[in-house]
Amino acid sequence: MTDELLDVVEPTGAVLKQELRSVVHRDGLWHQTFHCLVLRSGAPARVVLQRRRAGTTSFPGRLDISVAGHLSAGEKPLDGIRELREELGIHVDPARLVSLGQRMLADDAGEGRNREIAHVYLLVDDTPLTNFNLDPAEIGGLVEVTIADLLAILEDPKLSVQGHSIDASGTTGVVTCCAQDLVPVVDGYWVVLATMALQHAHGLHPLGI
Repeated sequence: MTDELLDVVEPTGAVLKQELRSVVHRDGLWHQTFHCLVLRSGAPARVVLQRRRAGTTSFPGRLDISVAGHLSAGEKPLDGIRELREELGIHVDPARLVSLGQRMLADDAGEGRNREIAHVYLLVDDTPLTNFNLDPAEIGGLVEVTIADLLAILEDPKLSVQGHSIDASGTTGVVTCCAQDLVPVVDGYWVVLATMALQHAHGLHPLGI
């Protein structure tokens, strides 16, 4: 984890001051993040999840949204698109992002006391798993699953499903996933994300979280 400088914000998003990331999470200060879920265009509707690095400080080895990261001091929400380049090695036009709005999250389960405003997006992208240029310093790998399977394990924690995977070294395979493999949430975020991705895949609008 880099002790970068972040904007401390009001829950409205108004910037108050700047503080180091370590201070922000120590004191539970509101800050901003960028979330993006990669959605495949073909049927059946599928999404790409990130496997967090084994050595990361929060939820190592768990499956997470495709890319996520803190917005640095002075950055606007769409500046977070750099996370796609840093973690997945792809360059994306910001106009391709589909906004799902903002998620307000307050929990103490991950990196200290977390109080964040997440700017959430979908990205329709069909880059094969083997064509992502993964950074092992950022992520552990990727897993592609159908949205139907993702919703199934969210509904039934005892259920397991299979997905296609690639690790940061480029090794591909088939992996078994269950609800316990996902980064835990306190607000139904996974269900809402999966439902909005499925709605977009079916051409239905509006979208929101």
